[in-house]
Amino acid sequence: MPPNTLFRYIALRTLTGVGGIFLILAGLIMLVDLIENLRFAGKVPEGSFGLATQLTIMRLPALTQVFLPFVFLLGAIWMFNQLNKRSEVSVMRSSGLSVWRLLGPAALIAALTGLLVITVIDPLSARMMSYADALMSEKQGDESSLVKIFDDGIWLRQRDAEMQLILNAQSFDSENASLQDVTVWRFGPESVFYERIDADEAFLSRRTIELHDVRLKSIAEQNQRTSPIYAIPTALAPEDFRERVAPPETMSLWELPRFILLADAAGLPTTRYNMRFHDLSSTPLKLLAMVLIAAAFSLRPMRMGGGLRLLGLTIIAGFLLYILSEVSTALGESGVVPVAFAAWTPAIVASLAAITMLLHLEDG
Repeated sequence: MPPNTLFRYIALRTLTGVGGIFLILAGLIMLVDLIENLRFAGKVPEGSFGLATQLTIMRLPALTQVFLPFVFLLGAIWMFNQLNKRSEVSVMRSSGLSVWRLLGPAALIAALTGLLVITVIDPLSARMMSYADALMSEKQGDESSLVKIFDDGIWLRQRDAEMQLILNAQSFDSENASLQDVTVWRFGPESVFYERIDADEAFLSRRTIELHDVRLKSIAEQNQRTSPIYAIPTALAPEDFRERVAPPETMSLWELPRFILLADAAGLPTTRYNMRFHDLSSTPLKLLAMVLIAAAFSLRPMRMGGGLRLLGLTIIAGFLLYILSEVSTALGESGVVPVAFAAWTPAIVASLAAITMLLHLEDG
């Protein structure tokens, strides 16, 4: 069989296996998420089956992306196992082909898919997940406080039945729950401007924002007045500046570096966003590692009961990789180890382990 024909043959088998596993898992994920969204729709005003379906469709790309490494692991194992069961691997090896030639097409597809995910698919899925989160917040009536970060600092909007408050601050000190260089605009129920407040510093509590060295300008007064301390009733809390920021899952690889720089300059925690950035960057290596592991398990000579043994090894390998990934993520987010090290370790360890097994297989 000519090299090009062999490459196309293995590549087609890989796409068939990976595509089939992806469709099965995507269907299961969609069904489970639809059930959860139906429960959500039943608890909110104007909830319907259409709302649940809309949320499911918008969330599906991001949810399936999480399981993509396991899709390649299972799909590649199925492909190599089929070649092995039909003795095609034995024929190819006897003709002088190395293990690396056999897994080359699948490895290339995995690496290219990883690049496609982080450059094209993830930005789309992140945007759709952002829309889904915004829609869920809107249906829950949970728009009382929204935090955004731009070049000119932190922007926060808080709204209730009596007042709307827009706040801009250059930075946030989480230890002291304080804001620096603060400007606050207050509006009435009908979005009528009430007053503007400028302060050098502000402190947050559960019930008030306490501003220091204040300059006030209201619509009812012609002249600006000052005050050493000025308190505004609010439902804002220090946690709002951590929990109301857009979650990492709603940002693509292209948006994360700029956001991390702005958030760090504003004094907001960035560990989860750094973890997300490195985790996305390692996607091609993760998918490649799954193919290498599949080849290490599946290219050995088949014996009686080999299929069941292979399934058991696959489950064990997937479980161990999942545990390693979760532990590594927890260590990175807690600051015990560097974020980059925590994000890249699972893919690197899996790749090295698989390469070691393949070298042993190749040398006999």
